[in-house]
Amino acid sequence: MTSLAHSPVMRGYIPGLEAPSYDELFHCMRCGLCLPTCPTFSIYRDEKASPRGRLALMRAVSEGRLGLGEGFVSAMSLCLGCLACQTACPAGVPYGSLLERAREQGEEASKSTRSPLVASLRAWLIRSSAGNPNLTDRLAPLLRVYQAVGLQRLNLCRLLPGPIGGWERLLPMVPRSSAQKQLASGIAAVPPIRGKVGLLTGCLENSLLANVPVTTARLLSLNGFEVVAPQEQVCCGALPGHLGEMNLARQLARRNIEVFEAAGVDYIVSDAAGCSAQLKEYGQLLEADPGYRDRAGKFAAKVRDATELLASVLPLRGVPQQVEMKVAYDEPCHLVHAQGIRDQPRLLLGCVPGVQLLELPESTWCCGSAGTYNLTHVAEAETLLRRKMQHVRDLAPDVLATANTGCIVQLLKGVRETKSKTRVMHVLEVVALAYV
Repeated sequence: MTSLAHSPVMRGYIPGLEAPSYDELFHCMRCGLCLPTCPTFSIYRDEKASPRGRLALMRAVSEGRLGLGEGFVSAMSLCLGCLACQTACPAGVPYGSLLERAREQGEEASKSTRSPLVASLRAWLIRSSAGNPNLTDRLAPLLRVYQAVGLQRLNLCRLLPGPIGGWERLLPMVPRSSAQKQLASGIAAVPPIRGKVGLLTGCLENSLLANVPVTTARLLSLNGFEVVAPQEQVCCGALPGHLGEMNLARQLARRNIEVFEAAGVDYIVSDAAGCSAQLKEYGQLLEADPGYRDRAGKFAAKVRDATELLASVLPLRGVPQQVEMKVAYDEPCHLVHAQGIRDQPRLLLGCVPGVQLLELPESTWCCGSAGTYNLTHVAEAETLLRRKMQHVRDLAPDVLATANTGCIVQLLKGVRETKSKTRVMHVLEVVALAYV
């Protein structure tokens, strides 16, 4: 007789889409060790806002006791996807992949309840931003003018309905040139040569934080890596994935595989933790695609986070300068929890003469950025950011370093709004100060 744990149950889910594995859901022991690690549970103190509660809802759908209604979709949407619970889980429940499948199911079920106008607008926004890497580049001149004439200081978007009013406050100062333009011809390696790197410049980072990938490319070059940034690359797929748009995420993955294969690189590198985590998941994302399964596995095997690759070649080449500053490191969720990268950023910061590395309390606690979370759940993201900034105020570092695009944008907002003198920088920007 087949055991309940291994029965192929899918009752309440939509056929044709991958459902959360009932076997994996059954592994949750309901021990509650995930609860203290969950940011949304800390806010609401409600089981539905906890990892354990969300897994119970997924299981209820599998068993036909619950439908894919608004309550289910809302509970899945409320999750940050920070994966702190996955790190804490003694049973090894793969919460991240289960959440991804549940969100895809919920997104498909929600399509019939949206008005045609809302559905069309949402689809256009997702596809134009994630599927068109040049969109933010084309908008950048307008954003620079908007900031230069002082309109951003007026925060006019606060007058708009829904969460849109909070979006404007996230916008950092827009640089004059995108990373793609600055890296168009690539950067030669300083001999002896260690290999060739294909650099993912990202969607928002390319236009809004261009200095980060340019700095990453320079450090890689100094340490023996030739760097190319293929102009045909697209979004890694993490942003549509957060929103349950898994078909688009797969389309983007296929395109990136083709582009970086053609570039003939030894490593595929991103300095944004959310992107490097997503790139490493391509093998799983396309495991049901016979045309790309093997290629995706080979692609994922080449992926490295930039801090991971540079830490693997320590000590860095050259004679670094003295940089006198106190630096606190805030750990991106998708670096520490999704990729298990803890020591490498600290080792890189520690190799800079004069840097005093401070331990930030709750450094692994999400800042509230979480991909698109600070756009879709503004109030919750604000609560988490205030918690983070309280620790920053108490510690008073000169620099708050992190290693993810969304985290940088969120923390910059926190520093501006608390009028803190602390600078927000990418870990590799701090390291680069020693080589100016």
